[in-house]
Amino acid sequence: MAVIARHVLGDERVRSSLGDVILHAHQQEGANRARHLIATFGGALVADDVGLGKTYLATAVAQDHRRAIVIAPAALRTNWERATQATRITMPFVSLESLARGLWVAGEYDLIVIDEAQHLRNANTKRFAACRALCANAKVLLLSATPVQNRLADLRTILSLFLGERALTLSVDALAAFIVRRESSDVAEPGGVVLPVAESPQWLKPGDDADCLTRIESLPPPLTAVDAGDGGALLTYTLVRQWASSRAALRSALSRRIARAHALEDSLAAGRIPTRAELAAWTFAGGSQQLAFPLIAATTVTGDAGALLERVRRHREAVRALASWLDGTADPDVLRAARIRELREQHPDRRIIAFSEYTDTVAALYRLLSPHLRVAMLTHSGGRVAGGRATRRDLIDAFAPGSGARTHDRDRVDLLLTTDVLSEGVGLQDASVVVHLDIPWNPARLAQRVGRVRRIGSAAGSVLVYAMSPPAPAARMLELESRLRRKVDEAARAVGITGDVLPGVGSAEISVSARNEQRAVVLRAWRGASSPTSFGEPVCGAVRASKSGAIICVRIDGVAQLVAFDGRLTDDAAEVDELVRSVTPESAKLNANQRDAAVGAATAWLAQRQTLGVVDLTARRVAHSRRALLQRTERIARATPRHARSAVSPMLFAARSAAAAPLSAGAERALLELTHAPLSDEAWLRALGEFASLHATPASTDTVIAILLLCADASQALQ
Repeated sequence: MAVIARHVLGDERVRSSLGDVILHAHQQEGANRARHLIATFGGALVADDVGLGKTYLATAVAQDHRRAIVIAPAALRTNWERATQATRITMPFVSLESLARGLWVAGEYDLIVIDEAQHLRNANTKRFAACRALCANAKVLLLSATPVQNRLADLRTILSLFLGERALTLSVDALAAFIVRRESSDVAEPGGVVLPVAESPQWLKPGDDADCLTRIESLPPPLTAVDAGDGGALLTYTLVRQWASSRAALRSALSRRIARAHALEDSLAAGRIPTRAELAAWTFAGGSQQLAFPLIAATTVTGDAGALLERVRRHREAVRALASWLDGTADPDVLRAARIRELREQHPDRRIIAFSEYTDTVAALYRLLSPHLRVAMLTHSGGRVAGGRATRRDLIDAFAPGSGARTHDRDRVDLLLTTDVLSEGVGLQDASVVVHLDIPWNPARLAQRVGRVRRIGSAAGSVLVYAMSPPAPAARMLELESRLRRKVDEAARAVGITGDVLPGVGSAEISVSARNEQRAVVLRAWRGASSPTSFGEPVCGAVRASKSGAIICVRIDGVAQLVAFDGRLTDDAAEVDELVRSVTPESAKLNANQRDAAVGAATAWLAQRQTLGVVDLTARRVAHSRRALLQRTERIARATPRHARSAVSPMLFAARSAAAAPLSAGAERALLELTHAPLSDEAWLRALGEFASLHATPASTDTVIAILLLCADASQALQ
């Protein structure tokens, strides 16, 4: 049992303390498992539930490496600096934003830690390209509680940083093998870490605003960029989202529309029309539109410029009319503020964090609530309290663990209104109520918001979650619930979703990662087991169980995994788990005939897999670049004279090894460049040999590691 646990989970080597930090048991175990995955596959994703302390887990992994570096959003710099100082682990910090601006990171690193890795879900960005290059020759540790933001492709792209193109073709079950994912219920232990319970979300209903939707839908289509096609529907959709957040957000959007229409009129009058890139460079602030050289960069108008001008003016006047109508009707933001005041009265002993996607929503509610409550606001442009401006750090500290008890009553903040600038990587544990002022594009953001409060060291035993209900017509148009359900199901299948993200929107499906964690919990208990064991090849032992059969640990392509044997052999996860759960700690007599039958079945099964070529077929679905590499290699082999083949054969073998090797995304990019490099045949083969020595691991022989016989017959128990 202990042998199987060690091969599947890895050794227990992480210390319980790092510098001034005492690691919780689940952090030590998570670090051990991440180390094992990194050693086996070159990388791992730690997707522990928000609030379980992934930062310190990562520093525990980093202690094994000579040069490690942290890549994360700039907002997390202080968190990481504090963590590395407390653990006395040296890791420089580089922000994802600086990589997006083209920063070149000097030096070579043997471990790349990427926090909030979901920001790398788009492979067509500068930040992804920079991280891909950094990861080409290094081990990779990814951290993200919400790696699936919208679709399963998000997870595949993130994992490709160390799996390469294999990540694009592997099944969900196979992808989960590279993930360490624990929820709060998985790490509960007597006297240990306890996270507060996240109560089921409840709606706050501020009333309806149906007439406004009709007017938004009736707006004439705007003039879009010359290369944008018909973007009117998307622009209307955006206005509806802003209206569903607040009247203030809608009003601000309409002001931007009017200002942009004036700018378009000036551009069209000069015979020019902007592209999407040029429109994106236009900025609106302080009630005025700032153009980015529109008359120089824009495209010359082709067709009827007068008709285009008329279209712009018609849209502008309709938007202006809608804005005037808003000024003459009741403001629903007043009702939204009233719901929050009522919420505060319901929970006078709890502190509240309210999140919105829109700065205008936060600012409007702050103006309405500041005369009545001790409230603060924080957006990307800074913070504000009753006494004036406040820094981001000041407001985070105001909601840090124990801050309420330390703060004088006159300086206390009971409600923090914030944009999603605070939805990642910070701890606001002194609050225990979360309000979603609007519903973001993806459910992962909802979980991230709650995770700021539901963390180790939280002030309360439960976290209350509320969501401001969007106007009913908006909810129907945005297909809010069905869209969120689809995305929740995507995440739940692979990684899992903790609790409901909105009232009635959750998933009862057990994720593959959750099933893997359940198996790991059982295997951890096996580490200290002792039973009569037959040493040799393979190691064999026997225990009592509620089912007869055998659990066999095999190594396939260098990876240890479990298979089940009960007269037939299978790697079906459900059948393996059923046998694993049936094991008891009571030793049994070792039956030589049962052992030989299990060894024979496992050996034959491995041989059949190799013969049929089904071992990790997805990993062998090489890209076009690898096919081109093999074709060039074969051309060289055919052109090599017979007398020179013995000298060239080792280089040809190394080239073929490089073509078949599992590679990270960065190494695959390097291989692509090398495949088409203008080198002589001999120089090219030598370069490929050097590449293979760095990246192509020798093929391993599939073998049986250990067998645990399961005896349901009580007569076989040891006396």
